[in-house]
Amino acid sequence: MTEERAEITGGAHLARALRAEGITRVFGIPGTHNLEIFAQLAAEDIEIITPRHEQGAGFMADGAARASGEVQVVVTTTGPAVLNALTALLQSFTDSVPVLLIGPGMPLTHPGRGNGLLHEVRNQSQAIEAILGDSHRVTSPGEVSLALGQALSTMRTGRARPAYIEIPLDLIETEGPGWLHPAVTRGVPAPEPSAIRSAAEALAGSQRPLLIVGAGARSAGPEIEELSEALGAGVILSSNAKGTIDDGFENCLGAIGVLEELPDLLGAADAVVAIGTELAPSDFWPEPLPLPHTVVRIDLDEIQMLRNARVTHPIPAHAKDSTTALTHRLQQTRSPSLSQSALEWLRSRQETIAAAAANDGTPWAILSGALNDYTASAESTVIVAADSTMCCYYGVQTGWNARRGDRFLYPAGAGTLGYGLPAGIGAKLAVPESTVVAIEGDGGAMFTITELAAAVQARVSLTLIIVDNGGYGEIRNEMADRGDTPAGVALLGPDFPALARSMGARGHHIDTRAQLLSALRDAEDFAGPSLIHMTEDSRAATDMLGRSRDNDESRQHDRPRDAHDRPRKNEESDLT
Repeated sequence: MTEERAEITGGAHLARALRAEGITRVFGIPGTHNLEIFAQLAAEDIEIITPRHEQGAGFMADGAARASGEVQVVVTTTGPAVLNALTALLQSFTDSVPVLLIGPGMPLTHPGRGNGLLHEVRNQSQAIEAILGDSHRVTSPGEVSLALGQALSTMRTGRARPAYIEIPLDLIETEGPGWLHPAVTRGVPAPEPSAIRSAAEALAGSQRPLLIVGAGARSAGPEIEELSEALGAGVILSSNAKGTIDDGFENCLGAIGVLEELPDLLGAADAVVAIGTELAPSDFWPEPLPLPHTVVRIDLDEIQMLRNARVTHPIPAHAKDSTTALTHRLQQTRSPSLSQSALEWLRSRQETIAAAAANDGTPWAILSGALNDYTASAESTVIVAADSTMCCYYGVQTGWNARRGDRFLYPAGAGTLGYGLPAGIGAKLAVPESTVVAIEGDGGAMFTITELAAAVQARVSLTLIIVDNGGYGEIRNEMADRGDTPAGVALLGPDFPALARSMGARGHHIDTRAQLLSALRDAEDFAGPSLIHMTEDSRAATDMLGRSRDNDESRQHDRPRDAHDRPRKNEESDLT
């Protein structure tokens, strides 16, 4: 046996190939059908992070991939374990996040109609392929390395997407020959000079230009600011593009995809440059977006050019190179007076947009204000791992002032609940020098609150803020807006701080902005997770918790009196 050609088990082929590709950590739970895989992962000194649910493993990997930009790996056992992880992989697919799911499948000779084998799914690979599109069921131990190399080649080139490798469980412990098949990636295409020239000509005379920036442009922050200055254009960000440029940049309009004022703003524009964004309804809620006639689109995915917009000037290339080339051309051709005129139009709109964002975010002003205080003095990168909840998309998304390099991890496409905590755990593991704050509502938190135990075990230092409105507040509001009597949305929540302490984390309740800022700073010194519970001041909370908070932050508030929210104990005397 040589290092190039090995006669080893399928599980050993997998672990050996992962190590060769630089994968040093996997997220997953051992099970009856994957024991050989975990034995070989340990033998290769690959770190194993054990969540409390496979969905948590997927969200952790997603958060780690977003924060690091590198492929992350989830390993599950058969059947329900793979399907548990699939919700998280759907989230990764819709948000273009490179997560590789690896799981055992039924044996090669398994009856097509099944025979009742443990965890049986008759066509597990096909079920996953229906969600991810990229699914590979291997047929020999040696094919495992080939499948891994092929999957990583695709995931590391062009638009990032998740993938799935299935190893029939009878091959995991079967020995067979195989070679390492290193992943191969192609270079990023350079923008065509003719495409740049054509786009610049179309933009040269624009009087009301806007840039719309998505997470696919994260590497091009300084270049986007330069393009904005060359055009005099305002910059609109998708949720996951927060931190690409500084929210304090003078031309930044922010992540305003949720604002009712967005259609009016876009309707008044005469040119849009869309960079690394799907222009998707999950990011920009008006549907369809009222885009102007001139739409320049920069994206690695040429198919993306045909989605959600009629594109007049496609540039299928890397955001950084294309933006640089476009700026250089405009600096040569665009009149400074036109750019100044465009800036005057932008300034006339910025105050209206800022006021609308502040108004929509009023119920979460304490949260956003404390986050801003905290971020302004932070010495490290701040990563906010958000959930699909009102306090995040109405509050933090528009109200938090991210610096260039900070991150907002948000489950935009699939809109899954329970994403924030496990994604934050993954982000902290991937970028340990960062400061991570996860934010969830009380309803979504209960989907994955058990991952606090995983964070305690892995000694992951992060803060989880739970913003409580007594249940599924957004759905309650939608019911009320239809004229329905809200039903099935009010929840009997636990004592969240006590629940956190029972799992070995810290937990306390806060009422004011000053208390929240103090708690965030205090959490930095704890080698593990800290949970902060707060109640929001909103119409949903008024209904489901029985009373509204007073807007005077200096007043100490009584806890809600009805059964939907039992009184919490504030045992952290330094916060009162």
